Amino acid sequence: MKSGSQGNWCQVRSMVGIGLVSLLFIGWCGWFIERTSFFVDGQRHFVLFDDAMVSMTYARNLVEGQCLNWAREGEPVEGYTTPLWTALMVPINASGIDLKYRSLLVQLLSLVLLVAHLFLIRRIATRFFSNEVPNAWWPAVVLTAAYYPLNYWSLMGMETALQTLLVAAAVYWAYQITEARRDRILPLWCLFSVAYLVRMDMVILVVVVLFYVATLGGIRRAELRRWVAGATLFLAVAGGYQLFRWFYFGDLLPNTYYLKLTGTAIQVRWLRGFYVYLSFLKTYGWALGVAFCGLICYPKLRRRASLPLLLFTAYSAYSVYVGGDAWEYPDYVTANRFLVFALPPLFLVCGATLASFLALIQRRSGWGGWQALGLVRAALLGVTLTLVLLVNGLLLSSGAKQHWKLFSMRDRPMLVGSHAVVIDQLRELQKLVPSDARVATFWAGIPAFFSDFRLVDMFGYSDRYIARLSAVKPLDTDSALEFRPGHMKWNYPYIFVEKRPDAFLQAWNLGQRQARVMDAHGFERHGEIWVRKELLELSGR
Repeated sequence: MKSGSQGNWCQVRSMVGIGLVSLLFIGWCGWFIERTSFFVDGQRHFVLFDDAMVSMTYARNLVEGQCLNWAREGEPVEGYTTPLWTALMVPINASGIDLKYRSLLVQLLSLVLLVAHLFLIRRIATRFFSNEVPNAWWPAVVLTAAYYPLNYWSLMGMETALQTLLVAAAVYWAYQITEARRDRILPLWCLFSVAYLVRMDMVILVVVVLFYVATLGGIRRAELRRWVAGATLFLAVAGGYQLFRWFYFGDLLPNTYYLKLTGTAIQVRWLRGFYVYLSFLKTYGWALGVAFCGLICYPKLRRRASLPLLLFTAYSAYSVYVGGDAWEYPDYVTANRFLVFALPPLFLVCGATLASFLALIQRRSGWGGWQALGLVRAALLGVTLTLVLLVNGLLLSSGAKQHWKLFSMRDRPMLVGSHAVVIDQLRELQKLVPSDARVATFWAGIPAFFSDFRLVDMFGYSDRYIARLSAVKPLDTDSALEFRPGHMKWNYPYIFVEKRPDAFLQAWNLGQRQARVMDAHGFERHGEIWVRKELLELSGR
């Protein structure tokens, strides 16, 4: 009876612990969201990362009867890579609330997903990584909750929170199948189908988890029919969206595939991806080292630790393959969007390794009683907090001072200041040209969402012709670091002659030639904006 009462008390205390962590986390996230907002003309605006605003634009245009079309004219182009995340933005845009508040709903949705993920991480740690040390879930949950890059990309409106939750759920069900021998086959395939619709490259998750399950004997003959049924469901979903893409957009792949993965020598892309990955390892080598120690030193962990490590390795290879992200700024965000959601499963292994090590010390030292248990808990918490500092670049990092400013929210998150500048420029342009004017821009999301202009995409995210060009500047292995995915292609003659914009919200890469080129094509400068002279004459400006 005493044993049962003690177990219930430990469970209650554990739930109180995760509840307190979640409340602190929600408070920090609320503060983060507030710091991403800003005032324009005396009104608060909530704005997501520009790529997320592209998806918001597609959702808004669909709600307003303009189909899945970013430009608001011409044939639709698949300029987004996240079909399901874009679909989730449709009801938000159908809500009818003011444009300047809609992004807040996306941020709150991401917050809900992040909190759900914390509870799932605790569940996995408790169910499959438990050992002699009570509260061994602390490291994984605390590391995940305090993981700034994951919170940044999620709360800035990217699909990252949903990806992270799906990855954790896939790990959990894979363990259920291989360790607990539970029938979670169809739920796992349903999850795979959802993950594929979030992003095509989530197929890496599908391959890695299936490989893990098959290697550990999780595909049993008696359950073969359910495996076939699940695979059929996945293929139907993937094939169904592929047919939709072909008939609706006329392409086999998203337009961004052609933009980012063609037109530059593959060795240049790989070299740049490898370089930025090395920068990533400078910060995350600590966590990776702890995880590998668990794999090597503790046989009981090896089976389960191999799945998080396989996932991390696979997505590391993918990050190198695509050349990294366009937004590789280690002094601001220490992990890119292609890696960030693969870290929490690795934190599970780190937590289990730390707990196992401390339990070993306790056993060999002969310590006992509540005092010894308190020391073990204190040591576990201390090491966990040290890892939090290390993986966020807050300790032993040349950019530690800057990271502290961001983590404490003394400085606004990366790019928020630029978002405010773009909104200001957009307001100025709306005073100069009609609401249906054709406007060229290289900020693809924010100007499109907060205006009714017909748009010209200078970088080709939603333009087939530009996306299929070669990079403007040919690069070789000596100049590989100049490669920036999605920002290497543009064509001013095509823009001027074929698209004939009425205005340029921003110009790009013209340097000292900018005034001469713009004047030759009949544009007049207003601050950073260039407007066609004849349009200004017609409006009397």
